[in-house]
Amino acid sequence: MTYYNPKKSAFADKEKGSASLTVAIIFGLFLLSVLYLAQANSIVAKNFQLRSAQAALEEKQDSNQKMMVALMQAKSMASLEGAAKNLNLVAVENVDYLKVSSEFFALLQQP
Repeated sequence: MTYYNPKKSAFADKEKGSASLTVAIIFGLFLLSVLYLAQANSIVAKNFQLRSAQAALEEKQDSNQKMMVALMQAKSMASLEGAAKNLNLVAVENVDYLKVSSEFFALLQQP
């Protein structure tokens, strides 16, 4: 009795199929590792940018608060009274209003 023995093809070779599967898995893991490291690096870079922006914001808020205090001191009554004394201004004691009749009015003459 004679038995038929078919030729082995490249697709039927189990050793080549398992080797290519192993290479594909290793390549996939390498690709996923590279993508993970890129994402982690991006997140770290954004974190540094966020911290520098927060530091700049705090610095601006401190500067703003100091400016507000300086503005309040400049607008304070004691400061205004001191400026009035330095300019030799006189305080008003009583106010007199000019009473004008309703029939009287003045016109500006055009030159």
